[in-house]
Amino acid sequence: MNLWMWRGLRLLALAIGASLLYYALDHFGMAWVIWPIAGGLGFLVGGEIFMQSRRKQERERDWDRWERAVSDSAARPDAIREVREQLQKTRRAGKRLKLDVAHLSVILAELLDASGKPLEGARVLSQVAVEELDKSQAAVVRHAKVVCYLSAGDIENAETTLSIRDTQTGAEDVDRRLDLLGFMVEIEKGNAEVALEGAKKLEGTSDPDVVIESVVVQAAAKDALGDREGALVLLDRIDRDTLASLALLGQPRVRPLAALALERAD
Repeated sequence: MNLWMWRGLRLLALAIGASLLYYALDHFGMAWVIWPIAGGLGFLVGGEIFMQSRRKQERERDWDRWERAVSDSAARPDAIREVREQLQKTRRAGKRLKLDVAHLSVILAELLDASGKPLEGARVLSQVAVEELDKSQAAVVRHAKVVCYLSAGDIENAETTLSIRDTQTGAEDVDRRLDLLGFMVEIEKGNAEVALEGAKKLEGTSDPDVVIESVVVQAAAKDALGDREGALVLLDRIDRDTLASLALLGQPRVRPLAALALERAD
């Protein structure tokens, strides 16, 4: 909103300046000069809009490519290097690019986690000023941070990060994902029954991704309770591509279960 207000004020100032210039030139019988000037300014503004649009498209293509590298071990090292460089450049721009900093930090943390460096990913996310973001954006950063801590087996910091979350962020899917991470923490603390019951309640949500995550948490809870067959029956409900991703990039407790579920599917 602030960006659009700033652009509106700039346009208003430009319009006022053009009007004053027109009346000044008209006073000397040279009002015609305003039209070449306006044409030149229009050309410059149009060029700037075109370049901004092109830079935005390039940025989004880079982000998509880096996110795909999370599941591509061959592309991951180059992606990590590129995201680090881009993150440093973006930080130097200051608070006006705080959303880009948060997004790039989450991508870098996911890449590091997938490379077996989850604590390094958590440290990257610790540098994000979440207090400057809105609730839903801050929740996404915290979610990624908890995932890294769980991957590293650091249950204490995972629980601490969850304890300072906002109760409601305005993004229901993110809220529910944080709830499910909380249940994963409960499993690691030896409270698998609590996690199982809690995850079951979230299975009725309308978001298909949250439903899948709730099934995964239920499977992890059942396995922790000694019911591996029940856990695998639950995972049988998940499509093969998702299971393959979980076997490669899921939480440590989930990966072997997903691999076994894949074998059953074959």
